[in-house]
Amino acid sequence: MGAVGVVHAAEIRVLGPTAIEDYHAHLMRLDRMSIFPGDDRAIDAHCLNLVAAGAILIGAYVKGVMRASAEIMPDRTARRAEAAITVENGFHERGFERELTSRIIDEARRYHLSDVRVQE
Repeated sequence: MGAVGVVHAAEIRVLGPTAIEDYHAHLMRLDRMSIFPGDDRAIDAHCLNLVAAGAILIGAYVKGVMRASAEIMPDRTARRAEAAITVENGFHERGFERELTSRIIDEARRYHLSDVRVQE
């Protein structure tokens, strides 16, 4: 497990591969129409792809439940990456985006990624 931080009564931590279930549940709670239109299998496939590709996942937990996250997907050269932040409805005003962006930068440095683009 990685380092742990607290933002507005949330625990922010870098996840190991065994936490993919938490991430999957988080994605299922999001408005699927905006991310994975109408098909739970798309979320399943996305999570499997993240594990297979060695993605770096960061979760923001509120009362033990992941409510916001960041995923960092390195490219094949492991020099560049794409990142995305997701925040569940009702949790946008807690500063998660700012904290997760900071953690993306920290993890990118730790993994020697020279260029990370955060999708909005």
